[in-house]
Amino acid sequence: MMTPEDPFKRPFPDENYVPPDEADLRKQALQKAYEIARSISVEQSRPAVPAAPRDLGPLLRAANAALAVTVAGWLWLAPPAWLPVTVKDQRSPEQRSLGVRMVLALEASRINTFVATEGRLPTSLVEAGSDGRDVRYIVVDARRYTLSSHDGDRSASYDSASPLGTLLSGEAGR
Repeated sequence: MMTPEDPFKRPFPDENYVPPDEADLRKQALQKAYEIARSISVEQSRPAVPAAPRDLGPLLRAANAALAVTVAGWLWLAPPAWLPVTVKDQRSPEQRSLGVRMVLALEASRINTFVATEGRLPTSLVEAGSDGRDVRYIVVDARRYTLSSHDGDRSASYDSASPLGTLLSGEAGR
């Protein structure tokens, strides 16, 4: 049963309750829909078109280009310690020539040591224990070989038929 303190609850069905006619309910709903439709303006009746997304590509490319130019300028004007800097070779021509002769003397001593232990010439400088990157090694016969190398405009060569001391003194290979 209903209590007087609760005004929102009513007992159902009430003895005075008459259910509405279904046709009347439809008529009322259509009238309400018609009133709502008349109140909508033309602008409100158009479907909502989402705004076109903003193309950020040019802005991002410009920001990346500015960042790249800034970093390149910084690296050029104030290079950090971890960045290798190429410095012009400041050695004199005599120093470069002596360096080439020293490399040839080192390779010749490796080959002579190989001949003393193996009893034959090595087939390559790598077999004699060298990396052989900047030295050309040519076997002339079973006991004779030649070495040649260069550093810029300075070059030297060594023939095993001449003593090793002549290479170091600069008399050979001119």
